[in-house]
Amino acid sequence: MAGAPAALAGTAARALRGAAARGAARGLAGGAGGGAGAERWDFIVAGGGTAGCVLANRLSQGGGKRVLVLEAGTGDYTHPYVKIPAGIVKLFKSRLDWDYTSSAGAEPGLAGRGVYLCRGKVVGGSSCANVMLYHRGSAADYDAWGVEGWGGADVLDYFKKSEHFEGGESQYHGAGGHYYVSETPYQNTLCKSFLEVCGQMGLANNPDFNDWGRPQEGYGRFHVAQKQGERCSAASGYLAAAEGRGNLEVRSEVHITNVAMDGGKARGVAYRDKAGQDVVAELAEGGEVIMASGAIGTPQVLMLSGIGPGAHLRDMGIGTAVDLPGVGQNLQDHPAAVVSYKTEKKLSVTDEIRTGGFPSPMAFLRWMMFRNGPLTTPGCDHGGFFQTREGADAGAPDLQVRFVPAHASAPDGVATYTKFGSNWGGAQFDSGFSFQPIAVRPRSRGSLRLASADPAAKPVISTGYLTDPADLQTLISGVRLARDMAAQGPLAALSDSETYPGKAVQTDEDLVEYLRSTAHSANAVVGTCAMGADPGAGAVVDSSLRVFGVPNLRVVDASVIPKLPGGQTAAPVVMIAEKAAEMILGGKD
Repeated sequence: MAGAPAALAGTAARALRGAAARGAARGLAGGAGGGAGAERWDFIVAGGGTAGCVLANRLSQGGGKRVLVLEAGTGDYTHPYVKIPAGIVKLFKSRLDWDYTSSAGAEPGLAGRGVYLCRGKVVGGSSCANVMLYHRGSAADYDAWGVEGWGGADVLDYFKKSEHFEGGESQYHGAGGHYYVSETPYQNTLCKSFLEVCGQMGLANNPDFNDWGRPQEGYGRFHVAQKQGERCSAASGYLAAAEGRGNLEVRSEVHITNVAMDGGKARGVAYRDKAGQDVVAELAEGGEVIMASGAIGTPQVLMLSGIGPGAHLRDMGIGTAVDLPGVGQNLQDHPAAVVSYKTEKKLSVTDEIRTGGFPSPMAFLRWMMFRNGPLTTPGCDHGGFFQTREGADAGAPDLQVRFVPAHASAPDGVATYTKFGSNWGGAQFDSGFSFQPIAVRPRSRGSLRLASADPAAKPVISTGYLTDPADLQTLISGVRLARDMAAQGPLAALSDSETYPGKAVQTDEDLVEYLRSTAHSANAVVGTCAMGADPGAGAVVDSSLRVFGVPNLRVVDASVIPKLPGGQTAAPVVMIAEKAAEMILGGKD
């Protein structure tokens, strides 16, 4: 029987390759096709990511409007590494990732180094490449936006409309929506130990972090965007339900170059198709261009179109159509750190996914046959929200802690995922567990600027991490809380040694140095085309998401979020797109 595991692994691998081939065959059309430039569209959605897929579905309902979606990435949103939740480890820095890195010279808080930023380069966008955590933040987060029509009471119905919650409909959850949400379906032994430790420490238990009837603070199991053990992305949830509609077309593997302008108004979208040909998709009379390229792509395209800070555009040799200083400003993201321990016992999720240094055939077969087991976890679906800042508003925790039932191989959490993904059939990894403290309501701000007028050039990004001392203090408190947790009950009995930051790193000064040299992204980039009432104060779009000074042009994606909610951002982006579609179709603007 010595050859049985290898044979089973080979069977699983062949099945995955077959699924990959089927997914590729199912990929959406690339390029424009003959004569596409002469067509007219009621809505051109520039970006087929999270928001773009929601818009594609909602705007094409009823068949009365012609909708075109343009996406730079592949149409292969059914790839097995996208569908399998644990496949996230294979997506970082893959062909399905834009693989951005912030500019080292623009990061004063990070000891002169850049930060890797994963953004999904596939139909479905980052909803195909995130860790699937479903968090809305709190109602107060939306009240704090200060934008008419976007307070907590205004947006709840759109969260519910989008959601299909496996627990059923309630005051704060929806049923029947396209975005499937469930409690994490898998619990590793170490996750159960983490929950036990939190209870022993007297921390509050939170059975539902999306229940706005109670404070967000507490520990528990996170909700995930999954449907029966598979990732539910905006593409598999929304777009798949609209495929086949004669009035909807999605063109993948096309690179948007700019918004085509005519007399100060948007008339279409220029892009380069798969064959390298320059094409302009034209609006029909009364149509709209809707930018949905995300918090990095949208401000870049706007600036390439002459919409943005005038002085910067002149420096790039781009004529200014509309001087909007807020384009590219107000960038926000969640900075994260790592606290990690080794264990002698083989209890980690990596031990379940790998057997003797090879992919576990049983883990693969469990997922393929029953859609359960360790491959249904993104690895960080247990944790909590905690308030550490003095004087902070009640119910607005500044710290999120993700518990990971695996040992970190690097002090950068994303680097550990990437390393495991590239070697899960290679050398054995140490067993252990980790914590990822996150400044979940950061005060630091970054920015984005063009590197040149070349649409193919990646922009110059500054995350602004740790430029506000409050965020540093939050992460210091997070490291200390994680250490307290590791020293309690069943975790203390299991932990062998602290790998990161390491026992030598104790003082606040030591921790500041550790954090500046290792802080990484929890992948929640927002804010670079913020909504608001005053473009002079940095707003780019109004409360109806219309770009100031440009008729027929809106922005609907994470870039319009003026202030980062206290949680992961896929759910808020889906909500924004749902509300935007209703405004656009219903004329409620």
